[in-house]
Amino acid sequence: MTEKAIKRETVWGRVWEFIRENAVWAGAGFALELAADTSSAAVGGAALAAGLSGTRRLYAAGGAVFGALLHGFPEAVHRLAALLVIIAAQLIPTINNMTVDGIIRCFTAALAVFFTRITAAAEPTQFLTALITATAAGVFAMCVYMLVETERLRGFDLSQPRDCTLAAAVSALCFMSIAALDYPVLNFGRLAAGLAVLAFTARRGLSAAAVIGIPAVFGMCAAAPEIGAGGAVAVMAAVLSGCLTKYGKLTRAIGYLFFGCAGVLLRGAGGGEWSLFTELAVGGMMFVLLPVEKIGAGESDFADKTVAMMLRERLCFAADAISGVSSGLNAAADTLERRYSATLEQVGEDAAERACRNCPNNMICWGEKYELFRAEFNRLVKLRRSGAELTEQSLSPLVAEECIGRTAVINSVKTAYDRYVSACADERRIRELRRIYTEQLASVHDILEDMGYSAGRGTGKNRTAEKRAEKALADCGLKAPTAFVTSDRRGRLLLEAYGSGELRTEKEYLGELLINALGRELELPEVSGSGGRLRVTTVERTQFSADIGVCQLCKGKNRVCGDCCDSFTDPSGILYIILSDGMGSGSRARIDSALACSMLSKLLKSGISMGAALETVNTSLMVKSADESFATLDICKIDLNTGECMVFKAGASTTYIKCADKLVRASLSSPPAGTGGRLTVPAQRFTVGSGDVIVMTTDGAALDEKWLSHELSAKCGAQELSEKIARTARSAENGREDDISVITVAVGR
Repeated sequence: MTEKAIKRETVWGRVWEFIRENAVWAGAGFALELAADTSSAAVGGAALAAGLSGTRRLYAAGGAVFGALLHGFPEAVHRLAALLVIIAAQLIPTINNMTVDGIIRCFTAALAVFFTRITAAAEPTQFLTALITATAAGVFAMCVYMLVETERLRGFDLSQPRDCTLAAAVSALCFMSIAALDYPVLNFGRLAAGLAVLAFTARRGLSAAAVIGIPAVFGMCAAAPEIGAGGAVAVMAAVLSGCLTKYGKLTRAIGYLFFGCAGVLLRGAGGGEWSLFTELAVGGMMFVLLPVEKIGAGESDFADKTVAMMLRERLCFAADAISGVSSGLNAAADTLERRYSATLEQVGEDAAERACRNCPNNMICWGEKYELFRAEFNRLVKLRRSGAELTEQSLSPLVAEECIGRTAVINSVKTAYDRYVSACADERRIRELRRIYTEQLASVHDILEDMGYSAGRGTGKNRTAEKRAEKALADCGLKAPTAFVTSDRRGRLLLEAYGSGELRTEKEYLGELLINALGRELELPEVSGSGGRLRVTTVERTQFSADIGVCQLCKGKNRVCGDCCDSFTDPSGILYIILSDGMGSGSRARIDSALACSMLSKLLKSGISMGAALETVNTSLMVKSADESFATLDICKIDLNTGECMVFKAGASTTYIKCADKLVRASLSSPPAGTGGRLTVPAQRFTVGSGDVIVMTTDGAALDEKWLSHELSAKCGAQELSEKIARTARSAENGREDDISVITVAVGR
């Protein structure tokens, strides 16, 4: 399939999905506006449009326009004016605060409806009705907005009292309005109430009936008690039919009709009550024909959440087990070292045991002259420890006169001390290996804990969007792709996809396909591979952008630079820039810096925390080879959503941040990675905005801060600026040559 055909198919599929998803809002706007009457407190389609955003608002307003026109002129003019106010309110910038946005929509809907109704008010009762209607419209708009946003961000949760309260308020006000659509054949409020309870109980279980059905009955009773009584019969019939769910939709629809008819007959079928039979029959038929089972299954959602929570608990349990292994190992090692570690006094005792055990004068020397010989052996051990060569002349005169095995004494002291030195060396080596091992265990513990706490953290899963993303990835060559589309707490879309094979297109074209598939402006996708699998991540376009320029100059005639750098943006919109400088220069330094940089990048891309990733790199460099091996790490972490900037330095040189007209230095650093000991890197926090510039360098670049501040004020690209800084640093070396790396990050919008 050609790229043109792929684009055409993707566009038509998106158009159809777009219409299908928004048709329900157009129908709801039409019904609410048609039901609204100047003499009632019906909220109307304008309130619904005020509670929605984007294309949903336009569709709801479009449906409401048709409903308003059916009221005829001049009343339609007032209704259209309210809708025009609501549509114009879409130009008001949104705030990343759901409560504040909800209040704004509440006042917008209330004012639009109030000034529309007040123009037709001629009596105090009509003024009071307009005030009540405006209040109801404002509350309805705010509840619709908060309910829709909650569903989009994390999904509707029946266990949350806030979600249930919002759903109940929307249900009551909605059915209070459409209950006015009462005709001789049927009442649309009762029909919609029964169908809604049937659909929601099929999707989320019988518990949804209490959230949707009971408020619906109260709303219809507020409109007209006789309509509410019939609505209670329809809702109760839908609830009772839930016991027939396992037998299929058709059986449940027949049960709905049966229970409803029984309820009508029990309460007495009068003149207007016979329309309930028609409503029950039409509602049951619509339930069978509509694909409510494809809208979503509460059991499946519950299973997904259960698996996520189970995975989280398992990972956290494994992390605690790893921590327990490390603690037990250290405790056992401490106990053994206290009990069995050799001392210098024991060295003397061992030497005496070997030299004097079979001596004929043993009882005399270690009986009558015990203190003399004991002190002599300890003195010889200390003398040997000082580096002196032991001979028979090293014995004190008293001991030399009494001892008949002087040669055996000297040899036993030498042997015992050499064994002690060897044991100490082994003990130090084992202690170092144990420290490295326990630090690796601590890193694994942190990694598992990070993975556990992040399991199930994504919200707002959208299977339809995931299928479109999977199709786009498959068209680009990814085999068996699996996509996950979620939203963060700010409501920004996140895409994370996995598959095998390789992508046959450029990242730019893949980004266009994903934008068309998901309908959001996305950042350029990040593609990474591990073990034959590919990972593709992208995020909805952030508030800030970053232009990155890199320039590296080799030392002398070296062809390989000893520095290594990398940059990427994670799924949450956080940009990482990593710069590493290996020990020395050339290919030897390049190995260390490349290992540190690539390992840190892979760990951070996998979602591992900064502390755990740094410690893993630190211990890996320590055990990489017998030679001394370390590398500096300079990390700049920028949240492109908020502008928060964090700088981490392990043996790295100064980072410069140009904010407005001020040059800020970040120079707080810890030892390089791989030098031994646990690596603790403090974070230095800054806030950057559009127009600010960040400069990261290795220690080979010596810069004049006044000159740098002047250059950073110039209007030039990040790459040009990096090259200029690197060349200037090379010319200012004054005989000191080293690898030079300069990374410039220009923050924009």
